[in-house]
Amino acid sequence: MTAGAATLATACGSDKPGTVADDGSVTVKHAFGDTRIPAPPTRVVSAGLTSADDLLALGVVPIAVTDWFGSEPFGVWPWALPRLGGAQPVVLSLADGIQVDQIASLAPDLIVATDAGLDEDTYTRLSAVAPTVAQSGRDAFFEPWWDQATTIGQAVFRHDDMQKLIADVRAKFTTVKEARPEFTDTRALLLGGTFYRDAAQIRSPSWRQKFLNQMGLSVAETQESLIPRDRLAAVLDSAEVLIWTTESEEEQAALLADRTVAALSATAKERNVFTGKELAGAIAYASTLSYPVVAEKLPPMIAAVLG
Repeated sequence: MTAGAATLATACGSDKPGTVADDGSVTVKHAFGDTRIPAPPTRVVSAGLTSADDLLALGVVPIAVTDWFGSEPFGVWPWALPRLGGAQPVVLSLADGIQVDQIASLAPDLIVATDAGLDEDTYTRLSAVAPTVAQSGRDAFFEPWWDQATTIGQAVFRHDDMQKLIADVRAKFTTVKEARPEFTDTRALLLGGTFYRDAAQIRSPSWRQKFLNQMGLSVAETQESLIPRDRLAAVLDSAEVLIWTTESEEEQAALLADRTVAALSATAKERNVFTGKELAGAIAYASTLSYPVVAEKLPPMIAAVLG
């Protein structure tokens, strides 16, 4: 190899995501530029809705977690809670935006602000507190789960470990496909557990339906995230199985009591799946820790309604 080729190879190698530089640092690219993290962090704040799962999956216990929904202890759901050990992280909220001052008071050495609705001004303020990583692209909330996980893996110096976790999650879904041939070409739709403004909610963005494809199901096509009542039958009857992410028996009962839902083909054929709280949460969080719960619990429920 010539000296020039060797130099080029070295330069290319240094651009590999998660590469530790000669000075022991890692640089993470994101929507607002590059963030240099000087050393493996020990005081990490999870400033986004779902990022704590990916941190905990790698054994990184955050000093603060942002609560989303469900009123779970420390904002952490059952699939992740044991990984806290005896830790009791501070619980943050996004109800009024990112709590920059409270985060600063915790003296973090890394702020993970993926899935936090982060804008450039708030990013600048957080970066004055500690190295901050943002969403990787345009989606300030709910970018594809594997993109968020990749960013977090790099930021905590565990890129390769995170890539293995991502591959393991995908393998769990493809294993379902192999074990459930009856799923092949069965059309399904993933829906919210309640109506919103008198419309059914298609779980969006579209990547949220992707795991259904990985399990062998076909996702009924629709370009809308809200289906008004007068079009409900036209859209939902295109699916053979409807998966409603209900969080309680009361939400399930309300759907079944709804005259429009009662008239759907899936209802007549008893092909509605109602998730319950933990499974609904696992689908919503869409993380390296929650998706294994989905891969375990949802397929038997779908198989049961297919008969």
